[in-house]
Amino acid sequence: MTQFLMAAALFLLAGARIPALLRNRTDLVFTCAVYGAMGSLLMSPVVYVPVDTALGGMNLVKLVLNSLMIISLWYLRLAAFAAIAPETGGRRSWWTRTLPLTLTLTLQTAFFLLTGPTVTTPAWGIYENRFPALLFSLMLTLFICSMSAEIAVICFRYVPRMSRSFRIGFSMLGAGCIMGFLVMAQMCLSLLARHLTFLAILVRPDFPYHQLELVATVLAGAGLTIPAVAGRAARKNLHRWNTQTHARVESIWAKALQSTSPDRTLEADPQAPVQDRLHRMVVEIRDAELAAGTSATFLTAEERSYLLSVEAKLHVSPALA
Repeated sequence: MTQFLMAAALFLLAGARIPALLRNRTDLVFTCAVYGAMGSLLMSPVVYVPVDTALGGMNLVKLVLNSLMIISLWYLRLAAFAAIAPETGGRRSWWTRTLPLTLTLTLQTAFFLLTGPTVTTPAWGIYENRFPALLFSLMLTLFICSMSAEIAVICFRYVPRMSRSFRIGFSMLGAGCIMGFLVMAQMCLSLLARHLTFLAILVRPDFPYHQLELVATVLAGAGLTIPAVAGRAARKNLHRWNTQTHARVESIWAKALQSTSPDRTLEADPQAPVQDRLHRMVVEIRDAELAAGTSATFLTAEERSYLLSVEAKLHVSPALA
């Protein structure tokens, strides 16, 4: 049941990122969520057993789902770094940047093959008395530990510099990664304790792995969604402001043209960005006002105040205009 809840949470995250995917034609968070959701579905015995049986009953699904989770965490790392510190690793080659991922997937596949013949079971732990099977399981847990730690560090390193929505979102992402790190660290200890018995004292048999994994997934998913939703709202507000302001300034600009020579205006470019057109009209209104002189003003006090507020919004100094 927990696996289905995790998959549902990740599919919801993927759905929330569809607008960004359509806008940019690619989205790292969407890719991360889809891989993670597919891996979570395969974790469920209800799905695992029939699918693996259809593939020959050799636990190939275990290799596939572990690989999906590893790739999902890798895309989560890429998404976090792209949002917070896009300059990181920019000069390194593709092979160097992807070395942790390719090395983990290669070693995991090698250990899976070295484990020898197995029979379909969602309880892979029954084979972990074989050392290669143990190493196979460790590949996933160690990778998640390292990725979670790296993401948490960069989140809390840059959080103080972020705007409010990003601060909330990436604080939640960092908290989810810390929780994921702790869960995977405990899982690593429990795996190693099978062959290194002195570690058994550190293992808690009643540790709520799946419940904490679900909480970590929800925290990380919500943390990645909040900045996207806030950004979408900000873009809508900006579009509304641009539309309303353009209509109002254009009416003032049209009135200004009646008081000045047409030679003092530039040819309008309807394809220019709205804010560029606003800037041009404000400049031409100011120019027309200067040409009219102090004896023949055509701006009311309310219109002059409104233009000042527009200039402040556009970060244009009235003195330069």
